[in-house]
Amino acid sequence: MRIAIVGCGFVADYYLKTLPIYPDLEIAGVMDRVPERAAKFSAYHSVPVYPSLAELLADPTVEIVLNLTNPRSHYEVSKAALEAGKHVYSEKPLAMGMSEAEELVNLAEQKGLLISSAPCSLLGETAQTIWKALREKKVGQVRLVYAEMDDGLVHKMPYQSWVSESGTPWPYKDEFEVGCTLEHAGYYVTWLTAFFGLPKR
Repeated sequence: MRIAIVGCGFVADYYLKTLPIYPDLEIAGVMDRVPERAAKFSAYHSVPVYPSLAELLADPTVEIVLNLTNPRSHYEVSKAALEAGKHVYSEKPLAMGMSEAEELVNLAEQKGLLISSAPCSLLGETAQTIWKALREKKVGQVRLVYAEMDDGLVHKMPYQSWVSESGTPWPYKDEFEVGCTLEHAGYYVTWLTAFFGLPKR
């Protein structure tokens, strides 16, 4: 499948770095609302650039749009991609509000398209192996699970100087305001709700 990336910020480098692991995916091009950032990213990774979102969405060879924009743009970009008949994979969160997220899911269903959002660590090999072992009772009967979330000392680290491989600064304002760093700490807690259901007092 041919994919196109919207948003050439910090996280986009990680996606391009792991793309060779998925030989069935081919990058059609990238686009960013800041042309200089798109040009720098394109030059570093040797990928084509779309001059605008409209031109990216008008490309009939693009089947999936990877929405790697800042959180407040996720809804708008994902909606435009769905309306253009493209499947969507969005960075977290899917939208800034529940009603917008539900609207995107409903729109995708109406159009027979798929929409998904990071993180999907529950689908990874580690989580699936643990879940299988639990289902098969390889570890015996689980009676209690203790979990603790720790966001770490990010505020004590030199996050203002962090840059991606292609030279884009870490978007710490979005990360802190939207709670993404806390969500990183909570990935494995979400596994527990999948394995065991909602917590009980």
